[in-house]
Amino acid sequence: MPLKAVLEGDDRQIMLKAIGSKVDILGSGKGEAYYYLVSDLLENDLVLKMKDFTQHGDTSCFQHCLNVSYYNYKICRFFSLNARAAARAGLLHDLFLYDWHTYKPDKGERLHGFTHAETALKNAKENFYISDLESDMIGKHMFPLNITALPRYRETLIITFVDKYCGLLETVIPRMKKVGKKFRRTEEVRRSA
Repeated sequence: MPLKAVLEGDDRQIMLKAIGSKVDILGSGKGEAYYYLVSDLLENDLVLKMKDFTQHGDTSCFQHCLNVSYYNYKICRFFSLNARAAARAGLLHDLFLYDWHTYKPDKGERLHGFTHAETALKNAKENFYISDLESDMIGKHMFPLNITALPRYRETLIITFVDKYCGLLETVIPRMKKVGKKFRRTEEVRRSA
């Protein structure tokens, strides 16, 4: 089923874009080259299942992976690195498919930050063709938290930074919007008094 059909609802088209970007990935133009590289993944049921899990704040795992994928692609393309691998690995880098917020140390579970890259890589390899470069990017994107998972490629180093940057945006921007709304309401009350 085409992605556009999956995302349609109430007779309106939902734009697919990365956080902070105005580029509609589904539309023609600026997002078209990116979409061409990842369309098979974006239309895959397993990848779409990431919508069922929250990653940071109110951001789904799918949206987070889309954010990382798109900016990873843009940066790697800018530096003439493997933008295709960057886009695809970014979309699969958190393919762990569980709610990491239910971590239970009393049951012997290890912290999500230390284990999910390995789980995502296993899931990606079981369901898709993954190149050595993509494998390195997915399996080592949590460096330096996973200090033994040293990046082997420049693209892997880039995804580690892009992942942290997107996580920060996904966490901070919604909180800043809430503070801004609260400030505006307080200001309106003060002015009307």
